[in-house]
This record gives sequence, C-alpha cells and structure tokens, in this order.
Amino acid sequence: MKILRGFLKTVAIVIGLWLVLEVGLRVYVEHPLKTDFYGSIPRVQVGGYQRTYGVQVAAGPGWAHLGWVADPDHESYRIKQCNGGVWQEVGRTRFGSYIIRGEGGLYRVMAYPVQEGAARLIGEAKAVPGSGTSPICAPEITGPWRPIFRPSIYGSYINDHALYRDAQGSWRLDGITSKSDGDFNAEKQFAVGVSRDFPPQGQMQEERPVADFGELAWAPYVVVDKGIYSIFWSPHRLERMISHDGINWEKKETVMRAPYHKFFRDAMVFKVTDGQWLLYATARGRFFSQVDLYQSFDLTGWQYIGTALDTGIGSERNSPFASTESPFLMHYRGRYYLSVTYNNDTFAWNGILMLFKIWLDRDSYNDTLVFHADNPYNFGMYRGRSHAPTLVAELKAHAPEYIYLPERDIWYITTAGWPWIATLTRGEVAIAPLSWS
Repeated sequence: MKILRGFLKTVAIVIGLWLVLEVGLRVYVEHPLKTDFYGSIPRVQVGGYQRTYGVQVAAGPGWAHLGWVADPDHESYRIKQCNGGVWQEVGRTRFGSYIIRGEGGLYRVMAYPVQEGAARLIGEAKAVPGSGTSPICAPEITGPWRPIFRPSIYGSYINDHALYRDAQGSWRLDGITSKSDGDFNAEKQFAVGVSRDFPPQGQMQEERPVADFGELAWAPYVVVDKGIYSIFWSPHRLERMISHDGINWEKKETVMRAPYHKFFRDAMVFKVTDGQWLLYATARGRFFSQVDLYQSFDLTGWQYIGTALDTGIGSERNSPFASTESPFLMHYRGRYYLSVTYNNDTFAWNGILMLFKIWLDRDSYNDTLVFHADNPYNFGMYRGRSHAPTLVAELKAHAPEYIYLPERDIWYITTAGWPWIATLTRGEVAIAPLSWS
C-alpha cells in the first residue's frame, strides 16, 4: 500500500509539473501580444465608414452575403427583410456579416445601441442567392516536385511565399527567408525570385529583397486591383506596401495594429466581389486553433467578421502558437476550398524542442488539409479526421500556394520550408501539377 501511495504521489507531481509547464508557456507567449477589434478601423472612424459603404452584397450558388462596417462595443445588428411591404426581422449578429439562404429579396441592416438609444439604418440592399449548386471536388497532386527557387545572396531558403505576375508580365516569388537553416527570429525580409515564364524552365533568378525593415516579416501575399499591387505580411499585426508595377514597393503602413485574436499570422487576401475583400489568417482562441476571417471594402480598413474554420475537441493539434497555418482560399467550379497546413503539435514540449531544431514527427511538417464550402465565409468545424464533414483532401505539402493558369486551364501547387526539417525540399520552393477530381 505504501508503494502504491508513493507511486500515485509521483504521478501527481509529474502531472502537476506538466500542467505548470503548459500553463506557464501559454501565459509567457501570449502576454506580449495585443488584441483589439478596432486595431484597423478606429472607433472614431466607424461612423464614416458606415456612411461611405452602407451594406455591400456578395453572392454565389445558394447564398448571398451582407457586409458592413461594425461597432460591436456600442451596437448590435438586426437584419430585416421586406415581405409584402412589411419589414420582418430575420436575424441578429454582432459583427458586419450575415449569410442569406433561400429566395432572397430586399434587406435592411439596423443598428441597435448597446445602451439606451434609438435604432438607426446602416443600409438597405437587394440580396439574391445565385441559382444552382456547385459540385464537390478534391485537389490531388499528380506529379513529382520540381525545384524552382532557392536564394543564395539574401537568404538560404524559402518558407511561406507569394507568387504573382508583375506589370511587365514576369512571374515573381516573394518568400520568407534568413541566412540560417530556419531561424524564425531572423526572418526579417522576403527573398525575391523572378522568371519570364511559369513554371520556369530552370531556376528563378534572385533579385533584391522586399520588406527589409529590421523587423519580423512573415508570409507575404500580393493582391492586384485596378493596376495597384498590395503586398501584405505579418505576424501579430498586418503590414502593407503598394506598388504600381509589382516590382518597386513604397508607402509601408501598418493597416492592423492589433488583431481580434492572438497569434495572427499568414494572412491571405481574396477578392470576393468588386470592392470587397476577405482576409484569412492563422489564429488561436482560448485553446483551439482556427482560421479567422476579416473583411475590407478598401484593402486598408479591416474588421473581424467571424471564424472561417473552427477546430474543437478531437482535433489533433492545438499548439500554444496555433496550428492552422498558411491558409489559402481557392475557387473552383463555383465552390470554395480552404487549404491549411496543419502544423505544431499541442503540448508545450514541442515548442521547446523546436528551439533546439527537434521535430518529433518530421513528416507531419507537410500535412496540409483542404476543406470545402459553397461560400467563402464558413468552412465548419474540424474535430479530427473522423469528424470532419467538410474535409475533402489531405495533401503532402508545406505552406503551399495554388496557381491557376487560365490560358492553359492548368493548376499547380508549391511547397517550401525550413531546411532543418523539410522532407520534400531542402530549403527551395518546389512545384508540382495539381488536378481536381
């Protein structure tokens, strides 16, 4: 009996130390990070944005979306539909986003003060879901990986990266780098590769780096709208520069000083309709990892509108730093597909081992999951492989970009990663053909 008590005491001590380590690490890494719903559009500017943009509509097969600028600290929102000349309430929300199903019609978004006061009209718009349904397809890697770029002058590898075509017609790759084998604290500029064709016949040529400001620069993404290029990057806040040719960048500004949830990084921007963009970002709630969704009507003012992908009990990875990395949205045959590299195991020791360049399951570095939805706003809940109704594919790639060439009707996927851990590459970006079934 004495031996048993001693054993139980030892077990209790071990469990206690483990819990202290888990809680302590999470508090340590979270403490310096700031969050604020109004980190992009200040409270004093919300009213002006509401008057400028009112209610914006996006639509697709089976859905329509109402979007507006919100002020959740001071007001909530009720959505009303006009039926036979009578306005009837059909929904309520806290943020500037509401999905419509069914026949659609004429809608109003009304703001109701949190404290006392009269309701007021945010805007009125006609919203009609598109007709038909979109098939569910699955992406598949259908060929070998071929290296296309590894820097040697301004860095020694590429991790998260962006691919786009500049105003001169050349293809450009901007990606995380440093002069190490993968030190995330040293990643303070983007290496740049250039080629006339894509995929290039050989290797892309290295040019001068981008975003060299002496501060962390992770996961670039480039958007082109009306001849203006915008490059966004993180972590923990959203930075932006603009360009008129996609080559020379200027006017660096912090467009989101604090996100809604902590561990914000790896932002990807998608144009859902004219004058309306969505931003997908890695994030973490109280414990579970997620992909957060932000909305903008001008590429400068961003607001959180919800979670694009939740994880919950049963999900395999929920790192203190968040595990749903490198989100990327694709639109194929009327349906939307959200790709997430599922990295960073749950417990504290995995993060500690990573500092010593130890990754217990190296193959897991390449786990990428792809989820489907008929709209770009909600991809459901992931509770592990056996409880994932929207999961359509598991791909072996790290931080992939997906490139569609409409002139050839062909898709490609890329992979990259730290040299000390990557198994598909050794620090270079590689490309492979992608098909849909």
